Amino acid sequence: MYRDDLAATHARVEQLQRELSDASAKQVTDQQRIAQLTAQINSLQRALQSAPGYAAMQRVVEQQYVFPPRATGVLVIGILSLVVCSVMGPIAWSMGNEELRRMDCGQTPDDQRGSVVAGRICGMVASVFLILFGFFFLMIIATAGH
Repeated sequence: MYRDDLAATHARVEQLQRELSDASAKQVTDQQRIAQLTAQINSLQRALQSAPGYAAMQRVVEQQYVFPPRATGVLVIGILSLVVCSVMGPIAWSMGNEELRRMDCGQTPDDQRGSVVAGRICGMVASVFLILFGFFFLMIIATAGH
């Protein structure tokens, strides 16, 4: 099963569970319908549990995060700050700090922690280069007047 198939099957299980609770809540219960829905739910849950990526998908379904992950953005900005423009270094550094804080609080998934740390470190290195470049630039301007 692909990830979309897992999500669709999981959604179908939820729909069947809602139908089962609706059928059970009626004054006149339809025992045949309840048995049919229960059998469908059990077979779908067995199919889900035998799927290769079920454990990871179940964790994603169980935990709803407040913010979407920004790990790729932090890494891209960190690399660009080293290669293109070191002014983006402090931005990558602060975004990396914020994303790590969000991961530690459980507000975003922490499966891409390595990318965030790498982007943050690239931002730190670019920030150091920016400070050194600024210092040398000021020294050149100060000595050019004499």
